[in-house]
Amino acid sequence: MIKKITCTWLFCLISLVSFASKEPLEILIQDVKGSPITHGIIKIGDGKVLSVNSNGQAKVDISAYSASVELEIYAMGFEQLKLTVGELMNNPRVVLKESLGQMDEYVLSATRTDRSVEDLPMPVTILTQEKIRETGAFRLSDILGEQTGLQLVADHGTGLQMQGLDSEYILILLDGEPLIGRTAGTFDLDRISVSNIERIEILRGPSSAIYGSEAMAGVVNIITKKQREGFSANVIGQYGSFNSLDLGAEVGLNTNGWNVYGYYDYFSTEGYDLNTENIGKTKAPHKAQTGQLKLGKSLGEKWKFNLNGRIYKDDYQDVIGVSSGGETLTADMAGDSRDININPSVRFKPNTDWTFTLRNMTTLYDTHSNTVFAETGEVVDEENFSQRYHRTEMQTDFRLDEKQLLTIGVGHQLETVDATRYDDNNRFNSGYLYLQHQWNPTKKWNVVTGVRGDLHSEYAGRISPKIAAMYAFSDNFSWQGSVGAGFKSPDFRQLLLNFNNAAVGYYVYGAMLVEEGVRQLEEQGQVQQLLMDPSSFGDLQPENSWAINTGFRWKLTDDLLLNTNFYRNQISNLIETAAVARLTNGRNVYSYINLNEVITQGAEVEANYRLGSQWRFSLGYVYLDSRDEEVIEGIKNGEYFKRNAQNQTRRVERSDYGGLFNRSRHSGNVKVNFWERHSGINVALRGIYRGKYGYGDINGNQILDDPSEYADGLMQLHLTLYKEFDRGIRLETGVRNITDALNQYDSTNPGRTYFVRVTASLDRLIGE
Repeated sequence: MIKKITCTWLFCLISLVSFASKEPLEILIQDVKGSPITHGIIKIGDGKVLSVNSNGQAKVDISAYSASVELEIYAMGFEQLKLTVGELMNNPRVVLKESLGQMDEYVLSATRTDRSVEDLPMPVTILTQEKIRETGAFRLSDILGEQTGLQLVADHGTGLQMQGLDSEYILILLDGEPLIGRTAGTFDLDRISVSNIERIEILRGPSSAIYGSEAMAGVVNIITKKQREGFSANVIGQYGSFNSLDLGAEVGLNTNGWNVYGYYDYFSTEGYDLNTENIGKTKAPHKAQTGQLKLGKSLGEKWKFNLNGRIYKDDYQDVIGVSSGGETLTADMAGDSRDININPSVRFKPNTDWTFTLRNMTTLYDTHSNTVFAETGEVVDEENFSQRYHRTEMQTDFRLDEKQLLTIGVGHQLETVDATRYDDNNRFNSGYLYLQHQWNPTKKWNVVTGVRGDLHSEYAGRISPKIAAMYAFSDNFSWQGSVGAGFKSPDFRQLLLNFNNAAVGYYVYGAMLVEEGVRQLEEQGQVQQLLMDPSSFGDLQPENSWAINTGFRWKLTDDLLLNTNFYRNQISNLIETAAVARLTNGRNVYSYINLNEVITQGAEVEANYRLGSQWRFSLGYVYLDSRDEEVIEGIKNGEYFKRNAQNQTRRVERSDYGGLFNRSRHSGNVKVNFWERHSGINVALRGIYRGKYGYGDINGNQILDDPSEYADGLMQLHLTLYKEFDRGIRLETGVRNITDALNQYDSTNPGRTYFVRVTASLDRLIGE
């Protein structure tokens, strides 16, 4: 017996000596398909954090740790894994399982601090690089259009709807900073290339308590790549229908406290035409270039400096038809736009409890367009637009204790616009202060409260509060709910626009200019009929909203996850376009008014199911009810009329009213992913459904109330095939809208398109 004990102790001693004398252990992190996970993070028990290289490898000096020390290994899009150093000694190859939904992923936009989706008491969607690649997307619009609860709309570019609210109520962020340059309130999603995107965070519900105006519906935060370790270089080439070409290159270096990442993308397309009877194309031919540089420098553990710069340039040209003297003449149209962003920041973390972050943002956005008659060269229309946006902000995070984090931010914003359509150089400025408290009173409760105050140069003060809470009934079932207020100030266009579309023959005046504009048109004899009293227009009131979001996350099994969200947005003083007068040429004069109260409400449901290592399924459904309460009151009072099939005039009934235009009551998606293990080919099949929606007022009573005013619903099917080869080569091909499903009222849908893409990791090709 003594001999056995002695041998056992001797064996353990030899093992410990052998363990301590080992060279740094090389850990290989892969997915179930055997592909390296290049963005993995390893956390060791003493707080040390390691990143993996482009081959999915990381080295750990195990001599500094005992066999019982625990490591946490995680990567965006994969489930977290905990191992001991001893277990890694036996097998240094780590396999991470793809996450079910997004429970293990971290998000920044919801609270401006890193939080796990599992711990967030508000509805958030995370799109990882893998999910982005599955779409075969050229531009950002292709990705967002496939997500549950998001709807693409054609309105002065490719815009977005969220919870029934349009693009002008959705804040678009790039690396946490707002992007400007909207046309009629729409930020054109086609301006954003996708090959350098690391992830996309989609936050639903009003976020004015943190971000202020333009975040009434929610936030889309686009996080671009940064170099995590060592050196990497990649090239990307993609070709598709309509002679669409996308070429990109990126290079990164992380050494001696420096983090450098550079990116360039060139995109060109011949555009497409959905109506060959009209002169010109639906989507004009254009060329776009994007350049980005990100610099970071760490000085010890306390100081970190970052400088992000981005430039985007777009050139387009087309021919259009212009009405002149009772006939349609051909005109040449050309234009360009430029978007420059410069974002420096400094972070100081003196200890584990305090973090100070100073951010600055400067953005310059310029556009120019010129239209001339093809035969004579006479100028039809010329327009210049220049917008400048500056913001400086100081954010302080203080950890009160292990359960509480307090965030305080103070900042100033300055915005100027100088354009052909505006009489003067216009200037808005505002200061703001926000407070946020994150609290975990127990293991089951998670509470986030916040409030923001804005002091605007035109609209005095605004207070935007929000409270969100989550209760975990178990590890697999949790409820979350939030109540918040949002606001949106009128922009320059809605107040001061002075626009005459010479090609079509209509006028648009800002609310502060419409009375004088209509008076001048009357003096010129151009007004046939006044539809509204121009003197009733004037200063617009800011839009205000209250919103409720509530739902649950339920992990029924290890492979089945259900997410739900029920919402209601109640908006006061919604700014809407209104026809003020009818001109003698049959066209109208437009301006902007406040609507008393608009409501959008509904439900979003998404289920994710994983079948082994080869199959993944996702099913999403959205129900939306949208309405103008003032219209409903008018219907009750018998103020609206329509003609029936017998051409008889009758009053509009409540059952006739279809709500707000361009909103689908029903929409959804179904997604199937399959990995064929023998060939290594991945298959992604997605079906995107949009139900019928009102496209316009046909009977002239200014509401949606007739079957002829609806566009039919349709389903689009997208298929992508991709394969990872050795040494960092990735090949993708696919087809979007396989059945060529078209809707004449949706100019964002070009029909069936094809693409092929090749990605090559140059550092892996050279290194191996």
